[in-house]
Amino acid sequence: MGRDVKPLIGGLALSLALALAACGDPSGGGGAAAVEASENAPKIAPWGYPLDALDRSIDPGDDFFLYANGGWLERTEIPSDRSGTGFSVEIRERINARLVEIVERLQATRPLRGSNGQKIRDLYESFMDEGRIEILGLDPFQDDLAQLRAIETHEDVARAMADPGLGIGGIFAIYVGIDTKSPRAHTVWAAQNGLSLPDRIYYLRDGPRLDATREAFVTYIETVLGLLGEGEAELRARDVFELERAIAGTHWTRAERRDVTQTYNPIRVEDLLVDLPNYPWRVHLDQLALSDAETLVLRERSMFEAAAELFAETPVSVWRDYLLLHYVNANAAYMPRQFTSANFNFFNRTLRGQAVQRPRAQRAISLINRRLDQAIGQLYVERYFSADEKQQMTEIFENIKLAYRARIEALQWMTSDTKVAALEKLDALTGQIGYPSKWRDYTALKIDPFDLAGNIRRARIEAQAFNASKLDVPVDPEIWTRGPQTVNAFYSPSRNQAFLPAGYIQSPLFDADADAALNYGAIGSVIGHEIGHGFDDQGSRYNAVGALENWWTDEDRAAFDRLGEALVAQFDAYEPLPGLRVNGRQTLGENIGDLAGVLVAYDAYMLSLDGEAPPVLNGFTGPQRVFLGRAQARRYKRTEESLRRRLLSAKHSPMRLRVNGIIRNMDEWYEAFNIDEDDALYLPPEARVRVW
Repeated sequence: MGRDVKPLIGGLALSLALALAACGDPSGGGGAAAVEASENAPKIAPWGYPLDALDRSIDPGDDFFLYANGGWLERTEIPSDRSGTGFSVEIRERINARLVEIVERLQATRPLRGSNGQKIRDLYESFMDEGRIEILGLDPFQDDLAQLRAIETHEDVARAMADPGLGIGGIFAIYVGIDTKSPRAHTVWAAQNGLSLPDRIYYLRDGPRLDATREAFVTYIETVLGLLGEGEAELRARDVFELERAIAGTHWTRAERRDVTQTYNPIRVEDLLVDLPNYPWRVHLDQLALSDAETLVLRERSMFEAAAELFAETPVSVWRDYLLLHYVNANAAYMPRQFTSANFNFFNRTLRGQAVQRPRAQRAISLINRRLDQAIGQLYVERYFSADEKQQMTEIFENIKLAYRARIEALQWMTSDTKVAALEKLDALTGQIGYPSKWRDYTALKIDPFDLAGNIRRARIEAQAFNASKLDVPVDPEIWTRGPQTVNAFYSPSRNQAFLPAGYIQSPLFDADADAALNYGAIGSVIGHEIGHGFDDQGSRYNAVGALENWWTDEDRAAFDRLGEALVAQFDAYEPLPGLRVNGRQTLGENIGDLAGVLVAYDAYMLSLDGEAPPVLNGFTGPQRVFLGRAQARRYKRTEESLRRRLLSAKHSPMRLRVNGIIRNMDEWYEAFNIDEDDALYLPPEARVRVW
C-alpha cells in the first residue's frame, strides 16, 4: 500500500502482549488485553478478525470493502444451494445446526403431547416424511382446490383471499397492528398486496432482463395450472399475468410507501363500505375474525379505490386462476416434488440465481422458525445464550446511547428546543437484548406428525386468531413479534425499542473474547443502526412514547431534510450493475441508520477506553479495527441475479456500499487510514454528509 497502515507480518509479538498486560484492558471488557489473558481465545484468530480476509494489494482509500474483504471474496464460492453467502449465512448455518441438535434431542426424549417440544418435533417429522408426501400427492389439498374451483361470485373470491387456512392473502393485506397515533392501542391496518413478483417494478419497467423474467413468470403460471390439471393453461396463464400487472399498476412505489405521514389514513368501516363499494369488505373482515373492527387504517390510500375497481371489473374466472396460482405459491413447499421443483426453479433459480435447493432438513428448520419461532427460540436461548453475553451487550448498548447523546448535544444544525425533544426520545428508547421476557403461547395449536398440510393450515388459522385477539388488548412492550434465534436486528418506532436477538449476538458480529474495537465496529454499528432508525427520515416523525407526532421546529426539520437529500444524491449516483443504480430515496432510511450507526459505534468505542490509548494489534490501531469490524459485519457475496433483485426492490443498499458509501462521509475514517485527495473514495469535507 505504501502507507503506515500496512499490517505487520505475523501474529501478536511477545513484547506487545507484555505491554498490553502492563496497561490492563482499556476497553473495560472483551478487549485486546482480555484476548491475551482470557482462557478462551477469540473464535476468529488472532483477535477476532481473519487477517487472510484482507487484500493488501488494494488501497483502503480506493475500495475499503475490497481491502478489508478481498481475500475472503477471492477464495469464497457461493454454495449452489444459496443465492449469496457471508456473515449472516455463517451465523444462520451455525444456528440451524444447533436447532437440528435441539430437534434430535426432542426426538430422543419424546416430550409430552401438547408441549412445545412435541409440536416442534412433530412439525419437523411431518415435513421430513418426504415419502409420505409423495404417496399422498395432492390428496391433502383437494378440499382447498375444490373450494377454489367452485368459486362463482366476487364475494367468494374475497372470502378465499381472506381465508387464513389457504394462505393466499389477496390484493389487500389486513392485519392488527399498533396504532401509530395511539401506540398503546392496536388497530386494524390494510395495505397493498397481491403480487407474485417481488415488486411492482418487475411488471412495469421496460428492459430485456425484466422482459425475460416476465416471460419466465408466465411459463411458471402455465406450469402450475398444468400440474393442477387445468385446461388451456397457456391462455389462462397470460390472463393471470395481465391481472397481476394491473394490480401492480395500482401500487405505490417502495419509496412512496416509506412516508409514515402519508400511510396513516384511518376510515370508519361504515364509511369504507360507502366510499369503496366495489370490494366486499365485510366478507373479508368476517373471514379474519375482525367483524367487530370499527376502523381501518389504509396505508396506500389511493391504491384502494383503484384496486377495488379492478377487483369488481375482473371476471371471476380470472380471479379463480389467480387464486389457484397463489394457493400453490403459498403451499408448494408442502406439496409433492413436482410442485416444489417448479416453484423453486422460478422463485429461487430464476429470480435469485440459486442453483439447487437447500437440504430438506434445513428447510424443515426454516419452517419451524416460521411457525413455532418462540417455542424453539426459548429452547435455543436456554442452551446457547449466556447471561454474560447479555450483560456485555447491555454495556455496549448503553455506551452507544451515550455516544448518541453527545452527538445530539453537539449538533450545529439543530436548535435547543428540538434537541430537548430528541434527547427525551433517546432517554426513553430501550433495548430488548437476547430474548423476550414473555413467551408466545402455542397451546391452541395442534401438530400431527402425519399431517403436514393440516399442520400448516392449523398454524395459519391459529396465527390469525392470535393476531385478531390483540385488537382490544393494550400493547404489551414485553412481547416480541419474532423468535430470539432471528439472524437480524430491528427497531419498533411505535414502541421506541431496539431489538437485538440472541441469534445476531455471535461471531463474526460479536465475540466476548475478541478485540473490543471489532465488537464495537461490528455489533456496535448494528446497535447504532437500529437506534438510528428512531432518528432517520421516517422514524424521527415518532415522539418519545412512539406516537406519530411532530416534535421538530420547521427550521430544524428543513435542515434535517437537506442532509437527507444530500445522502439521497450520493447513493443515487452508485451503479453496482451496468445500467442499474441504487435508489437513494428507497434506501434513505437504511442509509441514515448505517451512517449514524458507524459514527456512534466509533464514538462509543472511544468512550469505552476511558482515556486510555487503544493497543495496536498486528499493525492496526484501535480506530482502524473499528472500521475493519464494520467491514466484517457486512461481508457478503451475492449472485448477480440476487443483487439485481435487491437493487430493484430492497430497502437496503448493497453490502459494499453499506461500507464504502458510509465511511467516506466520516472524518474519523480519513484520519485512521490517512486518506487524501488521491484516493477514489475521497470526498471533500464540505461534501461529507453527517446527519447525526
